[in-house]
Amino acid sequence: MRSILFSLAFLISCGIHAQQGFVHNSGQWNDPSAFRMQIGPNSLFLTSDSLVLSVMDPADFNDEHIGDHHHYSDTLHYHIFSMAFDGAREMQWAGELAYEAPLNYFVGPRERWRSNVRSYSKVRAQDVYPGIDLVVYDAAGGFKFDWELDPGVDPEQIHIHYGGLFGLEVLEKQLHLQTRFGSLVEDMPYAYQEDSEVRARYDQEEGYVGYKIGRRKKDQSLIIDPIYIFSTYTGSSSDNFGYTATFDDNGNAFGGGIVWGTGYPTTLGAVDTVFNGGLFDVALSKFSSDGTQLLWSSFLGGSNLDQPYSLDCDENGDLYILGSTGSDDFGVTATAYDTSFAAGQQVTAEYYTFTQGTDLFVAHISANGTQLVGSTYLGGAGNDGINTNLGFNYGDSYRGDIEVGRNGGYVYIASSTLSSSYPTLDSATTHQGNQDGVFSILSRNMTQLLASTYAGTSGDDALYSIALSDKKGLNYSASNMKYSPFFIAGSVGASTDSSFEMGWVNTFNTAFPTSSDQNALLLSGYITSSAASVAASIVIDALDVQTDTGYNQHFFVEVNSETDTNTIVTVMGQHKGGLAHDGGLWGQPGSAQYFQEFKRNTNYGFDLRRTAVWGDSSNATVDVSPTALLVDDCGNTYFSGWGGSPNPEGNTNNMITTPNAIQSTTDGRDLYFLVLGPDWKDARMATYFGGPSREHVDGGTSRFDRNGRIFQAVCAGCGGVSTYPSFPSSAYSTTNNSTNCNLAVTVIDLDIQNARVRTYPNPPAFCLPNSFILQDSSTNVQEFTVYWGDGNSNMGSNLPNGHVYASPGIYPVQVIGHDTICDTWDTATFNVQVNPPYDSAFTHFDYDYCDPQRSVIISLRSILDSSLITDRILNWSIAGANFSAAQFQTNMPTAGYTPIILTSLDTVCNVTEEFVDTIFFRLPPYLNIISDVEDCETQEFVEFSPAYNGVYQGFEWLVDDQNQGAANPLTIGTTGIYEISLVGYDSICNTTDTLTETFDIYFAGEPFMVPNIITPNGDNINDRWTMNTDENWERFHAILFNRWGLKVFETTAPTFDWGADYDGKTLTPGVYFYQVEAENRCGVVTEEGTLHITY
Repeated sequence: MRSILFSLAFLISCGIHAQQGFVHNSGQWNDPSAFRMQIGPNSLFLTSDSLVLSVMDPADFNDEHIGDHHHYSDTLHYHIFSMAFDGAREMQWAGELAYEAPLNYFVGPRERWRSNVRSYSKVRAQDVYPGIDLVVYDAAGGFKFDWELDPGVDPEQIHIHYGGLFGLEVLEKQLHLQTRFGSLVEDMPYAYQEDSEVRARYDQEEGYVGYKIGRRKKDQSLIIDPIYIFSTYTGSSSDNFGYTATFDDNGNAFGGGIVWGTGYPTTLGAVDTVFNGGLFDVALSKFSSDGTQLLWSSFLGGSNLDQPYSLDCDENGDLYILGSTGSDDFGVTATAYDTSFAAGQQVTAEYYTFTQGTDLFVAHISANGTQLVGSTYLGGAGNDGINTNLGFNYGDSYRGDIEVGRNGGYVYIASSTLSSSYPTLDSATTHQGNQDGVFSILSRNMTQLLASTYAGTSGDDALYSIALSDKKGLNYSASNMKYSPFFIAGSVGASTDSSFEMGWVNTFNTAFPTSSDQNALLLSGYITSSAASVAASIVIDALDVQTDTGYNQHFFVEVNSETDTNTIVTVMGQHKGGLAHDGGLWGQPGSAQYFQEFKRNTNYGFDLRRTAVWGDSSNATVDVSPTALLVDDCGNTYFSGWGGSPNPEGNTNNMITTPNAIQSTTDGRDLYFLVLGPDWKDARMATYFGGPSREHVDGGTSRFDRNGRIFQAVCAGCGGVSTYPSFPSSAYSTTNNSTNCNLAVTVIDLDIQNARVRTYPNPPAFCLPNSFILQDSSTNVQEFTVYWGDGNSNMGSNLPNGHVYASPGIYPVQVIGHDTICDTWDTATFNVQVNPPYDSAFTHFDYDYCDPQRSVIISLRSILDSSLITDRILNWSIAGANFSAAQFQTNMPTAGYTPIILTSLDTVCNVTEEFVDTIFFRLPPYLNIISDVEDCETQEFVEFSPAYNGVYQGFEWLVDDQNQGAANPLTIGTTGIYEISLVGYDSICNTTDTLTETFDIYFAGEPFMVPNIITPNGDNINDRWTMNTDENWERFHAILFNRWGLKVFETTAPTFDWGADYDGKTLTPGVYFYQVEAENRCGVVTEEGTLHITY
């Protein structure tokens, strides 16, 4: 049985899910693939020796939907590359998990028709390497492949060779596959076994990519997945809010929140599978370390309101829960310390009203979720566990912390109370007034209250966070608890008597300056009891109250390192008013969030070592509500929080992000993760995380593990949407099934720890006298040692740019990186190939400019002897087509200029050249006659000008087949219809072209002149009335009237000749009136006037 599993996702982003899964090639396709998978426009082929991918240019794919159809450009471009496995056996693929419906293929040649073709969601190739199977299966948006190994088999024998790529780079956290369209990205894997994490990373050697695996147990399964471990909804169909999250030693994740009904997905045999009534119950779920399985899920509560604040696990994987309840029938165990609900007064916090008041509850559930090991009330006659009087953020009403000591250690809780009868022991102080903080220690089965005290002033106080200095249990056991320090962070309020009271206080002055504002509190104590069976004796040995700002609170405290667990701690808090930022540290002075580092002094107090203030410095409001804090073993400081609605102040806008951010933009309502380096001088990661809905947390703690992985509870998808990121596609629930919110649990490895050498030569092969540079994206490396392979080496804090070699050869280079802070090492090895000098080349084109078919022979030739170059990788780009041969014939699609771009890669010298040329074929003839001909011309002549393209070297005119030379312009001044030809002469291609057009030219003359006096006295001088005109009138009409309107003359002839006679008689002298109207092609002309007849 296979017992080791690598799981790697390969997603091709095209907005379409895989269609039909893996279809068996039963002969319907004429290619060597055994199976084919279609992913939108992209294809995956499974052959006997490789996985072949065909990826379409995203620019050709229009991902806008019209109906249910995608739209593509007219010309599609693909890039094909392969993943072969060096040293592997021939792969025999077999389908698994068949789809129910068979497929039929009746396309193409009839001999390729097939029916009842099977398709599968998973296919397997057995024993690709001895003892190693390769399994490929459908994943949303792409595919995923697993390596399944027999126990004890070495995974480092897996060698993946990528062929057909433009480049391959192993960068920080990612493997970049360079195609012609850009990069495909595969995230770094991480690995874990049943009871511990195993480090895993890509290993790039000469010619292949493999895996480097850390120390592991050979008899346990190993899981390797992307750095984004998982993010899953609970899948509840009832409204389900997110409060708190934690983890166990196996990497399993726990989420806690509240659920408003019966629709929460519980598991068989869980502690409580029935909704208990009231408005909401506690909802608890445990997910597998890869997020694909719901291991157990349960309700917890009574008939009123119940909610969790904080979760923690012990070394056995048992879960401990701290919360508040308003139920008098909450599920407590029979032998619990307190089995009765003390009640209180009706109270409203964050919109919820507890009609019977509240008690704290503390519960312990077995690792398999089937046993309620212990559960108890904890509280007095007032309200307990509700922080009603303090807070900056939505959800601060439900702050508190639970921590479990390792190796059978105690259960520590911190919270707040309004009860004057909260249970205390021994020398514990009494209620100081208003709201006090409370600190209690219980046995794991919740039967004993081992220690308990108030902590506060006469003002309002709260305890928020506990840090156990020996949380890993290295020096801690039930029989040896002496001097096992813990630290507590919180807030103390305005005090009129300048005193702070808490039980078990050592001999130090508890007085602090009188203040009218809220102040941050930090405490330190230790247990002196030597046995878990008796009540613990505790000493509170140090106290610090920060009063240097108007209003501040410490929300989290963390022990700095395992080498100094007793004295140095880091706190995270928020303030309103002037907290000073230390110069030289990363941060944004004037913001509302801060980190502070303290060291216990010998005077029962703390010395402030440094302060970093950060956030959106453009306003003084708080930006993010804190949910988790960690200082890891390397000294890095981690923070998690959220901002935006429903937080009454601030949002996540304008927060700083780093170049390696998971998400660099925000809608103002997202999570925010931050990691500072040990010196706090730089941010190793600052990132948003979320979707377009209102991601938030309703109160409570999430956690980082010691390896820097965040286990985050989120109230996600509010509004009944599923837009909060979920991954992988096989996560337990990728959808929010309620009409409002779902608790989501997100686990991400921020990948900050350990030296990682990410160095490679650019280029890896070159020709003298060139050299190379070292491309580097290493992380957590303070010291480099480089062995160049020629007897030389370099060592220092900075990586050398490169190295100059004296002679050709293949040189093995080793780069060793040392993280001097965490004392971790990493090594990268690669070969540098130094070749003799490079041979230059030129492009050659053999073609006839006049060829109407536009045929051309194209080649790449050596400058030295013009010989054909055949040993380079070529990519000719010509009018949208691509060619790779050293010499080929093709036809240009259009006349004129055609650009030709050649990318030439000399793999020997690793020199890439780009040649840009143009080929010009004779343009199509273009002739045009430009004239200013207008009907009824009034000028003396008409001009004609020639228009032609560069095909012609000369021209001439023909007018009615008569050569008129090459006048420019050609002029015609006589009315008539002319046939005019423009003849173009191409002396290069020895041809002519003629354009002939007909023009009707009409010159308009003077219309007419009408005399206004005649003397018909017989002397033959001006005896007759006539009209002078040179027009050919199409219509003419002239009329003459006497003064009484009698028409005495009328004619339609423009050439009339009238002698002043009417009705056979000569008219008497006088004044007569005429009207003349004439029409030709230019229009109608009218004239009126008088005619004088005298004798």
